[in-house]
Amino acid sequence: MFQSLFANDRLCSKFIEASPDAIVITTADGNVLAGNSRAAELFGYVDTDSIPLNVIERYKQAEDRERLIDLLSSGKTLQDFEAEVLDRDGNSFFASISVSVMDVGGMTVLVSIVRDISERKKTQLNEIRFETLGTLAGMADADFGQIYDFALEAAVRITKSEIGYIYFVNEDESELRLYAWSRKVMPQCSVESIPDVYHVNDVGVWGEAIRQRRPMILNDYAACGAKKGLPKGHVPITRHMNVPLFDDGKIVLLVGVGNKEDAYDDEDVRQLSLLMDGMWNIVRRKEADEALRQAYLEMEGKVEDRTKELQRALDDLRQVNSAMANEVGQRRLAEQRLRQFERLVELSPDMVSLLDSEYRYVMVNESYVRFFTKPKNFFIGRPVYEVTGKDLFENRSKKLIDSAFAGQTTGFEAWIDLPLLGKRFFTVTYHPVYSGEDENRLVSITAHDITEQKEMLEEVKRLASTDYLTGAHNRRHFMGRAETELDRLTRYGGELYLMMLDIDHFKNINDTYGHSVGDVVLKELVKCCTSTLRTSDVFGRLGGEEFAALLVHGTVDSAIQVAERLRMAVENMEVRSGGHVVKFTVSIGLTMVCSDEDIEVALRHADKCLYQAKEQGRNRVVSYCMKES
Repeated sequence: MFQSLFANDRLCSKFIEASPDAIVITTADGNVLAGNSRAAELFGYVDTDSIPLNVIERYKQAEDRERLIDLLSSGKTLQDFEAEVLDRDGNSFFASISVSVMDVGGMTVLVSIVRDISERKKTQLNEIRFETLGTLAGMADADFGQIYDFALEAAVRITKSEIGYIYFVNEDESELRLYAWSRKVMPQCSVESIPDVYHVNDVGVWGEAIRQRRPMILNDYAACGAKKGLPKGHVPITRHMNVPLFDDGKIVLLVGVGNKEDAYDDEDVRQLSLLMDGMWNIVRRKEADEALRQAYLEMEGKVEDRTKELQRALDDLRQVNSAMANEVGQRRLAEQRLRQFERLVELSPDMVSLLDSEYRYVMVNESYVRFFTKPKNFFIGRPVYEVTGKDLFENRSKKLIDSAFAGQTTGFEAWIDLPLLGKRFFTVTYHPVYSGEDENRLVSITAHDITEQKEMLEEVKRLASTDYLTGAHNRRHFMGRAETELDRLTRYGGELYLMMLDIDHFKNINDTYGHSVGDVVLKELVKCCTSTLRTSDVFGRLGGEEFAALLVHGTVDSAIQVAERLRMAVENMEVRSGGHVVKFTVSIGLTMVCSDEDIEVALRHADKCLYQAKEQGRNRVVSYCMKES
């Protein structure tokens, strides 16, 4: 058929057969007259002779074919018409179709050039997701409601749906509390009363994602027998998909979308899961930031209150000292007031002591005794360095005590390694008490142990920069380090490489073994990566099963060696959890970071390489490096 159709134009015939694009020649009714080898390969057929007799059934949506014919009726050519088409096995892919109307041997035919643009569509979705996550990461001043609303509208947009919703899940996963529907829902909805809370056991098919603890797709809602029906006035549902969001093995949120024009698939699940994982990381980080700020304010308030109390006590002591500097006959009164001061500082929760000009203890309060678990007579008359250690005394305390003897109030805040108690974090203040004759000089030392508050602040800071599940750097910290390394690259030169990796078939691991085992896999992957990468490299979790590493210093060859070494290390891993032994692999995309480009551009390059690795069979490294030969 192909040869006879173009028998009078051998050059045209050879060009069509040699074309790298799929070319299909049909009548206006869709009957196939000819096709080249690339067309057979694209649609999954053995050769050109086995191409189907009619292309109408190859369109997933019949209206796409009708729209294409309508557009052709207004002209002789059609460029880059996008439609979802089916291969021999019924699998769909996105195609760009360019059509020309020709007269061949007195017959009007349609010559169609077909290109598979599925990967481009996937890349577009990834770019939308990266853009969305970047916007979310910049919403530091937004409240939680604004973050959830933005993520919900992004979920609708990224899946090309008409409607969407978010429900929060309670601690034991028995109840669903409505947060919001997407903006387009309420104008279409006339339900008189929408409950705020639903019990998981009472809801229909949309609750299966909670009960089965995995994403659910329903592409023919009308034909589903398990549904319990919609309340009167509810938005009509044709297709539905929802995804549970996990935090440390528990479902915390359910996000759903509906009424996409074509069928939902695993790529929709993947994109929605990655988006919501990224949103949740940002929410957790904001919560950690709020906790850090609140803890800091509380600590500052306590320190300020105690400082005021001690200042009042010191004012009283100065009055006592003033009296002691007068007549010798006034000393008894001064000593009485000093004892009153001692009784006052006994009530202080901070450690208060007095030193004489020989750096010996004159007085310690009850808090001092409790802290060191030593009686008062252990301290009185003993040099301070025998308690705090000679190194601390010689290197820091002595100079500050001498300044206090000279009339200055001084202090410091630092970790102190005490001989009797070990390492603790203190704020220490030295106050001059009496500046008369040398033998009467005294210094008051107030020590406030804030070790627990300091450790709590350090932990909150760590949580703010760490992924809550795996312990890897979170997306915000990773991007901050990336900007720092890019600035260093711009300023001093050198080479910088970005690596993105993704667990192959991670959804199958979750579906087969459960999300708890999937969480263990993610944690073990992070351990493997951090032990395999160099100490100078920066590693972080971007979201879901996607991770990234900045390879600082080195060359193209060394960067590829690091990526290959990591890939093989993961391939040789065995994760044991819940009686299961799980083996898995990763696909890796590697790109060189240029000093004149934004880090988001480098991420997109690495992401494209990652998907090429997936397309080429997974468990491999694909690189995009300008200096690579």
